[in-house]
Amino acid sequence: MKKKSGTPGFRAIANRITAIREQWHTKNHPFFKLFGHGKLPLRAMGLYMGQHYKFVTLVLPSFGYLFTRAPGDVRSSIIENLAEEAGLAAIQREGHKPHDHMLDIFAFTRAAGLKDSEVKALEPTAAWWGRTLHYVRTMQHEPVGVVLAMQSTQEGQQVALNKEVTLPAFAKHYGYPRGSRAIAFFEEHAEADDEHSTRQINLATKYLDTPALQARACQVAEEACKLRWASISDIYRSEVLKEKPILPRGL
Repeated sequence: MKKKSGTPGFRAIANRITAIREQWHTKNHPFFKLFGHGKLPLRAMGLYMGQHYKFVTLVLPSFGYLFTRAPGDVRSSIIENLAEEAGLAAIQREGHKPHDHMLDIFAFTRAAGLKDSEVKALEPTAAWWGRTLHYVRTMQHEPVGVVLAMQSTQEGQQVALNKEVTLPAFAKHYGYPRGSRAIAFFEEHAEADDEHSTRQINLATKYLDTPALQARACQVAEEACKLRWASISDIYRSEVLKEKPILPRGL
């Protein structure tokens, strides 16, 4: 019989996974440090969100891989998550309304000076491709508890990133106070991903019931966190450091 999540041994693995998330937390990346001080062009943040759009267009459908092999409580969590992402349901907090997160992305990228066609035509950078494929492969093949642990380190970063960095910077430096349509994505994810990541880590502790599974969860979570950090580094190099890509001769 599986032990219940929340017991001391299972909280220990949750703490280990959270520590990995915090070690690689992108709120500490130079890209977001610049944004927090109002020194990053808004277009650079728009490109970040454009890359995120390309990421989620492949990642969200991959939830189906997990759904087909997950137990009932995890299936319910997936349904709630996807319903909230699609704007079919609001997170269970007072005053919240449904948000279609894709529409929220485009509301911001337009404000950042990018045309919808430009966002849709963006080519993912190498790290964004790596992050996307790692996420999808994890959904397809890793044990349920490992998947949930990995997910919690990704969605869980959005909470502090938005509450501590992006939302204050939007209001102070970029002219977008809370409630502005352009920053609805960031406001929504400051709250929604708190809900999502809490559900994910609590369920993960239930299904990480052997030392081997716990070790695998830490490995896969750290890989995902490193790739998330690297994906931000790609944009930092091109938009802040102005590094040119190294291409074959003639291109």
